[in-house]
Amino acid sequence: MGTPTLTQTPTPTATQSAGSGLPEQTAPLTIYYIAVGDNGVAGPGLGCGDSLVATTTAPVRFTDQVGPSIRTLLANKDHEIGQSGLVNALYQSDLSYVAGDLSGSTITIWLEGQFRLGGVCDIPRAKAQLEYTAMAASGATSAQVVVNSRPIDDVLSLK
Repeated sequence: MGTPTLTQTPTPTATQSAGSGLPEQTAPLTIYYIAVGDNGVAGPGLGCGDSLVATTTAPVRFTDQVGPSIRTLLANKDHEIGQSGLVNALYQSDLSYVAGDLSGSTITIWLEGQFRLGGVCDIPRAKAQLEYTAMAASGATSAQVVVNSRPIDDVLSLK
């Protein structure tokens, strides 16, 4: 009889968590930031000639990736993301994650609080950061963001 061989399980690892019905996992979170003025070279293009760029965190434990991903994005109060050249349009905002719901291929997230943006170009940046981070976390292909019970487009409207 030989000694059993232990193999390391690649992340994400899944174990059933109590209560939620979702498997507990350990994996990096994908958080989106902005490459200002690069005209869509680094990722999907946005208004004002910017790009949206995916970044990843160190591995974290979660049962539902949407909440931790959005909370991580909203908790980052740095305008510049290290030495990456990326920026966070949401760094001054006082927003908190309330809930998320995946229905078909659409993720809806509910937030409370206030946007504090640095100008008109931050409107599409903030919206894209929230939507793409939520889609990456949920596997959805579209996102809706509701802030203080209102659609994000109404909240961020200049009208």
